[in-house]
Amino acid sequence: MSSYRVLIVDDERMAREGIAEAINWTSLGMILAGTAVNGQQALEMLQELQPDVVITDIKMPIMNGLQLIEQGLQLYPHTVFIVLSGFGEFELATQAMRFGVRRYLLKPSDENEITEALQWSKQEVDAARSHYKHQTQPVKATKAAQADQQAIISSSVPSDLLQAIVQADEAQLIKVSRSWIEQLLSEGVPMSAIQVNSNDVLAYICHQLNAEYSVRIAHTDVEGQDLQAFQQELGRLYASYHFRKVDKKAMLVLKIKQLTVEHIQNRQLSLQWLAQHYLFLNSEYLGKLFRQDTGEKYTQFLTSVRMKKAKELLRSYPALKIYEVADQCGFDQDPQYFSNVFKKFSGCTPNDYRKQQCGED
Repeated sequence: MSSYRVLIVDDERMAREGIAEAINWTSLGMILAGTAVNGQQALEMLQELQPDVVITDIKMPIMNGLQLIEQGLQLYPHTVFIVLSGFGEFELATQAMRFGVRRYLLKPSDENEITEALQWSKQEVDAARSHYKHQTQPVKATKAAQADQQAIISSSVPSDLLQAIVQADEAQLIKVSRSWIEQLLSEGVPMSAIQVNSNDVLAYICHQLNAEYSVRIAHTDVEGQDLQAFQQELGRLYASYHFRKVDKKAMLVLKIKQLTVEHIQNRQLSLQWLAQHYLFLNSEYLGKLFRQDTGEKYTQFLTSVRMKKAKELLRSYPALKIYEVADQCGFDQDPQYFSNVFKKFSGCTPNDYRKQQCGED
């Protein structure tokens, strides 16, 4: 299998170099294709390097991460973006997800978090490559294929294609669309009429996806006599529908993360507390959804956010007492318990961490 090419985009040199040096690219089967300091430079490198995966910060000068993602996906729709966001940037992360981004990392991220995200990105790239391969296969109306396929009544084609999309049956989607086109060609239907019928089918599918499944997708009319374009557009609708379904769950997980950061000082903070006061959904369902999406339990994420907040406070406010840091991170004012958790998470005590940071400065 070919290697996966990765581009890192961040205006902070230490962040770029930190990720570049921390990851064992060879063991992941990936290549660090390059780094960029802002979205504009990254966009130029996208065209030059054509990376499979882009890890990008959101807030950058000249062109920010959101602009890069929007323009980059227009040029290279199969590129997988991983977003880096800091505390208080969840609204921007939400905008990124509306563009199609499904993975983001909270700064500062450690080697394991980045490695896990890159492993996930490889699966996304593989899925995109497979989908593209299926959709770019030429339509061939051979006698053998026609003999194997049952005749399809034209009136049933739109609903058959719709069900194939909804039921995630890509093989059936390809089979039905090919059979229908082959039938029309064998009956001598003019290409202009096939084009009109194809666009009517696409319009019907989009209307039903919105009316029955609350997924709003716009289709692009097939122009000229390109029969392959019809199948490609069906493939895009298929991918968009299932992406939107997954995206709704991803948005819920993002909301959980956002609320966690906003209420990190609350000692009662838990998934049950969020479910009761903000999300109004079953906490067991939320826990299962969170673990499926992130690969970790919510309690692990909560501890991680508390510790990252603690590190931020220890670095930025040297005068804060340890019990004050603990309090602002949602711990009882028990310095010993907080220190034990911090040491287990970071490998050193809060005081030692502060001394290390002050020494580096």
